[in-house]
Amino acid sequence: MDNVEKSKKPKQKLSIIKALRRTIPAIIKTVPGLCLIAVLIGAIHGSTWGLVAPVNQLLYDALADLAIGSGAIRTVFIGAAMVTGLMLLQQVMNAIHNFIPGNVFSQKAIGRLRLQLHKKMKKLPAQVFEDKDKLDDIEKAGEGMTGSVWLYYTLSDALFFYGTYFGVMGVFLWSLEPVLLLAFAMIFAPVAFAQIFEAKLHAMLEEESAPIRRKFAHYEDSLVGLSNMKETRLFGAYHFFKRLFMDSLNLLSQKEWDTQKKISLMYLGLNTFKAIGWLGVLALLFYSLMQGSITVGAFAAVFGSVGMLFGILEEIMWRIRQDLTANLGKIHNYLNFLDIPTMEGDDIPPDFYQGITATDIRFSYPKADKPAVDGVSLHIRPGETLALVGENGSGKTTLVKLLCGLYRPDTGTVVIGGRDTANTAETALFSQTSGVFQDHRAYVFDLADNVKISDTTNPEGDPMPALKNADIDPSDTATFPDGLDTILSREYDGVELSGGQWQRIATARGLYRPHNFIVLDEPTAAIDPLEETRVYNRFAELTRGKIAILVTHRLGSARIAHRIAVMEAGKIVESGTHDELLASKGKYAEMWATQAESYN
Repeated sequence: MDNVEKSKKPKQKLSIIKALRRTIPAIIKTVPGLCLIAVLIGAIHGSTWGLVAPVNQLLYDALADLAIGSGAIRTVFIGAAMVTGLMLLQQVMNAIHNFIPGNVFSQKAIGRLRLQLHKKMKKLPAQVFEDKDKLDDIEKAGEGMTGSVWLYYTLSDALFFYGTYFGVMGVFLWSLEPVLLLAFAMIFAPVAFAQIFEAKLHAMLEEESAPIRRKFAHYEDSLVGLSNMKETRLFGAYHFFKRLFMDSLNLLSQKEWDTQKKISLMYLGLNTFKAIGWLGVLALLFYSLMQGSITVGAFAAVFGSVGMLFGILEEIMWRIRQDLTANLGKIHNYLNFLDIPTMEGDDIPPDFYQGITATDIRFSYPKADKPAVDGVSLHIRPGETLALVGENGSGKTTLVKLLCGLYRPDTGTVVIGGRDTANTAETALFSQTSGVFQDHRAYVFDLADNVKISDTTNPEGDPMPALKNADIDPSDTATFPDGLDTILSREYDGVELSGGQWQRIATARGLYRPHNFIVLDEPTAAIDPLEETRVYNRFAELTRGKIAILVTHRLGSARIAHRIAVMEAGKIVESGTHDELLASKGKYAEMWATQAESYN
């Protein structure tokens, strides 16, 4: 079962519609209550701004009536109180809008989406982390997830905050005089054109400037970078790189100057259109006033709101453009990450009394010219220890990862204890599996937790038996001044261990975890050969009755295994006991003779 794409498809340009169609439902599903609250807050906040003109009209009309003697001072006070109350409500709603939709909503949504991202990461096949392109998607997925939330927030504001504002203003203008709605078109057209044109100019500038900036950065690094400065000085190439640096800097500055000049000229022309738009609005208002369609108060209120209309239109257009420009590419990475196939399967643990069987399995790393494992068939009997030997790059470690279920083969099957790895969940496959690896982790924990991390289901367990079997003595105060509580990191006021000591801790970690199957992948690489023999003899005792796979370069250690398999170019070329392989005078006998000669 092939769960991972072997070749990277060219990334398609992500459309806004596709991005919104996939991200918006996910965000709403994550925090539905907060989404609804944010919508209500945005709509109420937008309506408070939309009511500015109608409320101002009431005050202006009351003042005009009072000035000509037909009004009452009480009406003026009521109008002034409404204006003041609306201003206070705006400030309150502004604070609530910034806190709940702008802060609480975004943080909650990002936090919960991050949990989903981590759960997805846990289900990814291990071989995904060998693919550079997919690693790039994984690395950038967090930024894309955050970008999708902020894009959603901006579009939600556009619909419910700004949309409500324009809706209330539209109803107000329509109620006064339908022709006044032309004011929207007069205001919207130049603002929209300016934002679209500026975005295109910046996109062109970015496309032209990106290669120049890369050269600029390379020349600068050659001049002042620590890794390159020695050669630059030694070869006397300082002035050469300085000239290239200045040429690229001047070219970059010229392109930015040309773009800014075009933008400035564009805004100069558009400001002329804005002025014409203002005059058009003034003419419409004056015409409506002379026709008696609106009052003097309505004239003053609408004309006073034109500046706000311009400002709000420019703000929402700028926010949408900025968020689309900044986040669309990041969201593409996030969606690419979500599209990576996961490992699914039954949650039934293996029965290791049935052994492990691989049938004609093949596996290739991404972009590799040839398979790392090529047509291997193998059966490991219950209780058997199998040693894998071979030169570097022969496929030993990759085969081990396939045999324990970390990787899934491209073709063929691996059946662990009666469970096909293609159809079994990782949690079930690894429930009775442990390992000791050469590239082990050095956790910044105390000694006890560095061992017990291999079985988090048993936090109160006793690490002493595993430590003893790994030849670690916590009572040695010279090495472990605080015994089991000694922090294993000098950075946190603890101790620093040697490579060999860390190797023993990794061994204790692997032995502490309950298991019926254990992988020993070069577990003694940092230990001298004499001590290694003693360690492997101990392994032979501890793994008796369990399935064990031993990967080693030192053929003397492989003799503890019941059977030795020799790998070359991704294939098993020989298999048998130590004596049988020596007698066959094949690859193993040749390697044995070479190592024996080196030791002599």
